[in-house]
Amino acid sequence: MTVARSTIVLLALVAGAFAAVIALAQDNTGQLLINQPVGQDTYAAQREVRVDTEIDGDLVAAGQTVSVKGRVTGDIIVAAQDIEIRSVVDDDVRAAGQHIRVLSPVSGHMVAAGQTVTVAAPISDWAWFAAQTVDVTGDVGGELSIAGDTITINAVVSGNVDVIGESLTIGPNTAIEGNLTWRSENKAEISPDARIDGELIEQAPPAILAADGVGGDLKFTLRLIIAVAILFLLFPRPLRATAERIATRPLASLVIGVAFLATMPVAAVLLFVTGVGLWLGFVVLGIYAVVLLLGMLSGLYSIGDLAVRRLVSEPVAWQMLVAVSVGVAILGLLTYIPWLGVASVFVVWLLGVGALGWNSWLGLRRVSEAASPA
Repeated sequence: MTVARSTIVLLALVAGAFAAVIALAQDNTGQLLINQPVGQDTYAAQREVRVDTEIDGDLVAAGQTVSVKGRVTGDIIVAAQDIEIRSVVDDDVRAAGQHIRVLSPVSGHMVAAGQTVTVAAPISDWAWFAAQTVDVTGDVGGELSIAGDTITINAVVSGNVDVIGESLTIGPNTAIEGNLTWRSENKAEISPDARIDGELIEQAPPAILAADGVGGDLKFTLRLIIAVAILFLLFPRPLRATAERIATRPLASLVIGVAFLATMPVAAVLLFVTGVGLWLGFVVLGIYAVVLLLGMLSGLYSIGDLAVRRLVSEPVAWQMLVAVSVGVAILGLLTYIPWLGVASVFVVWLLGVGALGWNSWLGLRRVSEAASPA
């Protein structure tokens, strides 16, 4: 399994599990239908979420299935097993799930990670996709970056195209106004009718992807870097809030992380043994697994965030990604030092879990208070 594919599968599982756990915790049979216009940011979590009306603001949704058929004037941020967007989006799209389909124009940029990503409508700005199968037939108004297994491009791209994967097919309707860089051990299939204004650059994948022995550790480190980078591109605000929580309340975050690690399995076992609720026990275990994984990624992100903000007060995306990469790489090197490396990773993990859990609890409390009658 390639680094790209294993990372994609990891993120798809995280997104799918996260969405399913939220939906199950709210209602294990429910459907949420939004069919009246909404004049503010909208947050929705249910097994099935359907938006058939205009949202004047951002849409943040999670579930097993999320379908958007009404115009959204802000961002769409969604995590689900199946995602389908059939309406105009006036800003950006960030999506993580198993199957993602975008069938209507996106006025901003788009970031998507999952098992399959299908884009059949234009994206006005840049796009960044990671999936096992990627099919792009909608035009892209900026640069296009793709990591995956089977990749098809049959569209106009106004910038450079950078692709890494197993197979690449460039269709006859393709017009790339910049360079096409293809990183693979296999040749790309390019239609004679396709147009590439810049250079065609074919390169072998980085040697780190095929390394053995110590390279196994390097591959794992690279997977973590890619996973944190994708998570940052999908959900920058929650990650930033987690880093801020660790920076301001490190000891409290550590204590909450330890408490979470110790109590959640006990709570799940009690639910199973006492018969209070078998399905609720599975929900608790699901939340536990997801928070542990997201906590590690959040903790790794926070290392880079805290470091770069000592040098730059308002870092841009590429500076954050570089800082995160360096931070994860340094932590990976520390693991070669007995005790110190393991202890460092464990502390980062607990900090991430504690801060993530703390912020999630505060967010749920705010939502609950807002929903309660005065």
